[in-house]
Amino acid sequence: MLVPLALAASPALAQCAMCQTALLNSQEGRGISAEFNYAILVMLFAPYAVFGSIGLVLLRHRIGAALRRALSGHTPRPVRPALRAD
Repeated sequence: MLVPLALAASPALAQCAMCQTALLNSQEGRGISAEFNYAILVMLFAPYAVFGSIGLVLLRHRIGAALRRALSGHTPRPVRPALRAD
């Protein structure tokens, strides 16, 4: 199952050939190539930071609610099974 994914990845590496050509063929392009690579890393990291922060807030909220329930001594009632009408 992983073999088709690995074989499909090699053409994807060539998708930015025009960007690389544009940067490396000019004097100022060579100067900003490091910043260009840094910008790509920032764009790659940003979604993980946003969704990780949202997940952390939700996790802390859930842990806080569980601690409040535990400290108040409240135990949830067990759920009764549904009655079957045969």
